[in-house]
Amino acid sequence: MIKSEYLLQELFESSWAIVLITDEKYNIRYSSSSAQALLGVDSLSLAGKNVFEFAPLDKRETWVECLKRAGSSKRSEISLKSLKGEDLYFDVSVTNHIAHHEIQDMVIIMHDITETKRQHILLEKKNEQLDQFIYKTTHDLRSPIHTAMGLLALLEGAKEKERPYFLQMARNSLVKLESLIDEVNNFYRVDKMAILREKINIKNLIEEEISTVKNHPRAKDIQLALKHEGQIELISDPLRLKTIFGNFLTNGVKYSDTKKDSFIQIESFVDDSGLTAVISDNGIGIAEEKIGRIFDVFFRATTEASGTGLGLHIVKDTVERLNGTVGVQSKLGLGTQFRIFIPHSIFYEAEDVISVDGKKAML
Repeated sequence: MIKSEYLLQELFESSWAIVLITDEKYNIRYSSSSAQALLGVDSLSLAGKNVFEFAPLDKRETWVECLKRAGSSKRSEISLKSLKGEDLYFDVSVTNHIAHHEIQDMVIIMHDITETKRQHILLEKKNEQLDQFIYKTTHDLRSPIHTAMGLLALLEGAKEKERPYFLQMARNSLVKLESLIDEVNNFYRVDKMAILREKINIKNLIEEEISTVKNHPRAKDIQLALKHEGQIELISDPLRLKTIFGNFLTNGVKYSDTKKDSFIQIESFVDDSGLTAVISDNGIGIAEEKIGRIFDVFFRATTEASGTGLGLHIVKDTVERLNGTVGVQSKLGLGTQFRIFIPHSIFYEAEDVISVDGKKAML
């Protein structure tokens, strides 16, 4: 009997699943050491505790229902939290294989499916975003096309002196269409391409983006300035950095305040840890209740200027792909300030690095 118990315990301890043995009231009599590895809880400290204490209050009813389905190897899924507050997911089977006229112990086996579940949740979220993206994009593409077609119809019957007016309006509509196509292209390009690792002259890169945005129709009266300090080179992905600063600058131009002497200023600093950049403007600003949503896909904080609501979503997604952070402060009517940090990509794990056309790239 003792040998059988030893072999059973050895089997439980060699499993990566959490194995619990409880009495008929679900008080824990035994817990495998994997409870500490997966949940961060010392298995010895669980002895005598009730298994229902595992679940947070809002999920306890589900946990109780799951465990009370014993008798014929019922299976269920449960979400618990680790001591660090992380959501963990388990496939749970509950059996009474130890059932005996004197012993009514239950065996609860919890297989960790956290990574699979997280991938599933991420896939569902991406599918939902894709549905929204297709709907919103087709709607936004159709609008400037219909406008241009309507203006061309008016142009056909317009007097000579009216034609320049209708031509300019049609041109503006097509510029809007081109801008939307560019944003959609950036959205997918950033999403699909491997991350490069190159030495980048960050001062030159930002100055190039400033020169590009000066061609924007609304940029002619805006003062654009860069103040750079510290090291010159950052090891990162040049395309993604161009995407970040290009979107910040374009956004600043779009939402500038025409009643002011407008400015957009970038302060950048590079040291051994990476790049810190602050992008400030005195534009129309963002209402306090909307700041928390400005990085959501297709969200627009104002209707005062045309936009798709993709720009800042692309910025946040790109910054996070580079293991960076982005924050925002804004006051309606006064202006907005974004702060980003991008680490040198040398801090990435070596196994995440692959070679692409002779350059270093990350998956």
